Amino acid sequence: MKRIPVWVLPVVLAVLQLTSWPGLPYLERQRVSAVAAATAVVVTVVAAVALLWRRTAPLAVTGVIVIALTVGEWGLPTDTLSAIGAADLVALYGVAVLRSQRTTVLTLLALIGWQCALVAATGELGADYPAAVALLVAFYVTVVALGRARHRWHADRARAVAELAEAEDRRSRAADTERHRLARELHDVTAHHLTSIVVIASAAQRIGAARPELVAEARDFAARTGRETLAALHRLVALLQRPDVGPDGAAARLEELAEGFRRLGQRVTVTAGAAPAPAVADAAYGIAREALTNTLRYAPGAAVTIGLEDVSGGVELTVADDGAAASDGTSADRLGSGRGLTGMRERAEALGGSLEAGPRAGGGWQVRAVLPTDPSSGSAGGRRPGADRLIDAAVLLLALVGPVIALLVLLGERSLTPGQAPLAALLIIAHAAPLMWRRDRPWIVLAAAVGTTWVWPALVAVGVLSLTHGWIAASALGTEVLAVHAVARYGREPALNWLSMVAVLFTAIPALTLILVLDPPPDDAGDSPAFLLVLMTVIAGVPLAFPLFSAWLTGFLVRRRRDRDRLRQDHAVAAITAWAVAEAGAERARVAAGLRAAVLRDTACVAEAADRGDLDQVLRSARTALDAMRGLLNDLREAPAADPADRGRTPQPTLAALPDLAERWRANGRTVTLEVTGAGRALSPDLDLSAYRVVELLLAGDTGPVTVRVDLTGDPLRIRVTPMPADPGGEVAAGLRARLAAVGGALTTGASPEITLPNGEVATSQPA
Repeated sequence: MKRIPVWVLPVVLAVLQLTSWPGLPYLERQRVSAVAAATAVVVTVVAAVALLWRRTAPLAVTGVIVIALTVGEWGLPTDTLSAIGAADLVALYGVAVLRSQRTTVLTLLALIGWQCALVAATGELGADYPAAVALLVAFYVTVVALGRARHRWHADRARAVAELAEAEDRRSRAADTERHRLARELHDVTAHHLTSIVVIASAAQRIGAARPELVAEARDFAARTGRETLAALHRLVALLQRPDVGPDGAAARLEELAEGFRRLGQRVTVTAGAAPAPAVADAAYGIAREALTNTLRYAPGAAVTIGLEDVSGGVELTVADDGAAASDGTSADRLGSGRGLTGMRERAEALGGSLEAGPRAGGGWQVRAVLPTDPSSGSAGGRRPGADRLIDAAVLLLALVGPVIALLVLLGERSLTPGQAPLAALLIIAHAAPLMWRRDRPWIVLAAAVGTTWVWPALVAVGVLSLTHGWIAASALGTEVLAVHAVARYGREPALNWLSMVAVLFTAIPALTLILVLDPPPDDAGDSPAFLLVLMTVIAGVPLAFPLFSAWLTGFLVRRRRDRDRLRQDHAVAAITAWAVAEAGAERARVAAGLRAAVLRDTACVAEAADRGDLDQVLRSARTALDAMRGLLNDLREAPAADPADRGRTPQPTLAALPDLAERWRANGRTVTLEVTGAGRALSPDLDLSAYRVVELLLAGDTGPVTVRVDLTGDPLRIRVTPMPADPGGEVAAGLRARLAAVGGALTTGASPEITLPNGEVATSQPA
């Protein structure tokens, strides 16, 4: 949805103001002084112009508007600035959307104080001053609540975009990451073993005549090491053929991480007694890996302990070393440029946790992170819990406005005794206070609101209150309206949430009717309870049904939109992640094929030749296997754009890169047929990139034979992928929609399903 231009609202307010005053008085030939007219025009223009900067400098705009409206209130007749007088509410909304919660609250309090002072200065309200203040507070608090809700919406959207970008980045780096990981694994597990066999066998050949015992030792070493290397390669191939098998749980993952660093010379001990949620386990793994990398860099060979334990309020991860190999001057700047510490802290804070790092008292270095046990109950994607509570407090104050005004009016009319006023105030608070928990327990909040409504007729029945006080109960029905909205937006079982409206109507109306029955007015003293119930249904029930339905419908629509956006985002991330897994799996399959084709055969020959006592064959087989291994390692290490800086300079792929994409799939053993008609046609950059990504996503959804036809001769361009990948979980379709949504495209269905793009369209078969 396009944003409304910033000038529209100021122009509307200015036109309305100048039309209502001094425009209409002039047209009606009323007497308006030139000074007053000029003051109104100047105040209107200043406030309207200031509002043009409300999205960039809301605090400064608020200050300018306060000064302008104050001058107008003092220099103009009462209520003449009816339209431009709303400028301070517009500015406050901008502060709530764009600034911090603390700044918003302080601005709110300042504006309420300013308005209270202006109202008091006029001195025209008298006994109605408290009610006017309550109404002012309601307006300002409502504006802040709406602004903070919008602020949260922007934050959630930015978080969703960041998550999608992160998933896309992981996808783009998946093959390179897996390639380098496999290269390290091959080198650590097997390459140095084969090198040792070659070195020892060559030495035995050179000096075997002088020291015959070395030949026997070399044969034994070759046989033993060859079998160990062969077993390690078989295990590695088995793991490569089962990409879904991996360590399960935080403890197993940390132990696997520690084992990798032990092979590099670190003495790592792992103690993991906690079993956190997957998101927390991922963060702990990433922090531990970064901390171990820094330890390897600055304290190689040091003893390192990794701890993951449950503590009060979450899970504690500690990575501590004794700094045995670090010099005194090294520990002060162990994290180099600070990027390591920044990355670890960002991982912790993303889940609502914290991280600290520094020298240990007894020497060495320690990284300590405290993460929430359940990230969903923590920061919710970086959101401060107080943001929701501020909105809840605003909703509570809004619910209190009606009954508080009714209470103040009755006090002004002396319809409440000193003993009844505190009781009525407590009932008002007890009726509305549960709204603070409307997000977590909406049905309970509704039940509490309905239940406290029945306290009023009970007190009337025992003679504590009278019919007159029933107006307070009627004015407090706004709490039920807000509770119905909460049920529709947050309640479980969405299909049954409409019952909240029925519950309110069938409880609130009888409660008000009972007050009439227990203490009827003189004119209705002879009416039957049934007649009074019908009367209250018409007088109160029908008008109440409209706000109840509006509140329920608003909550329902907001919930549906939120769930739809969340589902679309989750599917898009899942689709991108699935493609990353597919790319990594393709690398594993290629490496496994290379190991089976060359390295395994020659490594087996090493052990067999050693058992036969043929040292020459041992040397030939070991060298052949080592050459094959080195070739495979060199191929793995020649990853395109391995450096992040180089990757950043790599241009985005276009349809011209489709042959390379098809060739990569063919290299992995897949049959891909590519037919391009009209190659070389100039396309818009967005269309070129989007079309490539669509083909890339559809190819990633399967591994079987596929035909891709690209027709660039017509307008729009068309792409058909046959057959479409099986998509039982809907990830491919979701990723496709997310990709199209990013450029304003849309997926249409029918006899010939198509994907439309702003500068053209992509036609495909319907996903299975």
